Amino acid sequence: MKKTRKITKEEREILLNMQLRSRLSLLVLFYIFGLILPFITCMILTMNFKFFYLLIISFFLLFVIVYLIPKFEKNNYLKGDIRCFNSVVVSCKPHDIYYYVCEINGLDDVFIDHRYPINTKLTKGTEVIVIMIEGSKKYKDYILLDKETKQVLTDYRTRFDLIDC
Repeated sequence: MKKTRKITKEEREILLNMQLRSRLSLLVLFYIFGLILPFITCMILTMNFKFFYLLIISFFLLFVIVYLIPKFEKNNYLKGDIRCFNSVVVSCKPHDIYYYVCEINGLDDVFIDHRYPINTKLTKGTEVIVIMIEGSKKYKDYILLDKETKQVLTDYRTRFDLIDC
């Protein structure tokens, strides 16, 4: 079984300088705006602003989900007790337009049954640092760093994300 360790100051700085991203894909955001847009149009055409507060509340919720929640997660990187361990890439396959899918070894040297989207192709046997943001059982919240270059590999973009936020 592999030993976990606390992240170093250098790894914490890498996490803090990582790009903020919402977990919602662009398709979900288009769907939300597709629900809000007819509501706005009807209010403007009928000049009935009786339910304007619903529009303000929906924009506030969208702001919280897309901007504030990732910001709070980033603040958790500053003071949280974050653990990490060294691991090896088991396989890396092309998955979509933007990213590859990578499988890694877990703490007990058996590969984790979760595929991680990464932005560069890795060869089998590449050593990575696995940062456990939420703990050892929340596999989807692991962040992968390249051990040699200390570059963030994990990428949450989907094929619907046409722009980088």
